[in-house]
Amino acid sequence: MFIEGVVLLISLATMDFRLCHLLRERLTKGGFSVEHISPGDQPSEGSIVVVTTEREETIKPTTYPQKVVLTRVETGNIDLAISTIILGLEGKRIWDSVIVGVDPGMTIGVAVIADGCVRATLETRSIKEAVNYVITSIKTTPAKMALIRLGSTGGYRRVLLMNELLHAKPNDVDLEVVDELETTPMNSETAKAALKNGARDGVEIKGGKDATAAMEIAFRLGESVNCVEKWLVSDGELKQIQILSRQFSKGDVTVTKELARKVASGVISIEEAILLQKKDKKSSD
Repeated sequence: MFIEGVVLLISLATMDFRLCHLLRERLTKGGFSVEHISPGDQPSEGSIVVVTTEREETIKPTTYPQKVVLTRVETGNIDLAISTIILGLEGKRIWDSVIVGVDPGMTIGVAVIADGCVRATLETRSIKEAVNYVITSIKTTPAKMALIRLGSTGGYRRVLLMNELLHAKPNDVDLEVVDELETTPMNSETAKAALKNGARDGVEIKGGKDATAAMEIAFRLGESVNCVEKWLVSDGELKQIQILSRQFSKGDVTVTKELARKVASGVISIEEAILLQKKDKKSSD
């Protein structure tokens, strides 16, 4: 039984300080409270699980009803370790389903839904980072069924995301495009409340409006897509990229149309375009 408003405590029983640091960082970001104990010691009252390693469990076992023992492979892969811990909390060996929702746009929102609950979110301007996060989440979240759902708007960035995901995703994972009308919350407070309602009791998922929109997209039915899409970038979109480059560089530079076109085609990121423009500006001064 989990009490509303109480943050769930996870006890890390390991002397592998690198592993402990990485787990603490990821679990805290995922909304858990974390404590570090020595192998064999008893956790604080209220701890929902003790996490240790196979090696330390052999040398000095920890006696506790709810325990997750990480294998050598899992201790070397933090994503696998986190997935194993979360599965252990649910008393499962594999998820029934994992759905990753993606809200395209200049800021991309990603939400990972496992068995109906939000498990993790990401907000980023980088298409590459978003794609890597989606694929890594699927590969390290073992499930009977996996699915990616992408929002229907976002112009050239939606097309870039879709094409990259089609190339990168496993063959047995479907990609759907979803009507994202009214998925974005009105304000940050509404977004926070929606993420809280979508997460497991006692777990605080951090994220803003884009992550919340991604969660809503994940819960909607879409149409399956299998072929890459071509996109003819308009002058208006190029101008928008130029305006954004000025905003992102805090008024320092405005990228050329040629650089903006490379951004729109996915050859470079807007951050890389800004750096190239600054370099060109410096050499011409």
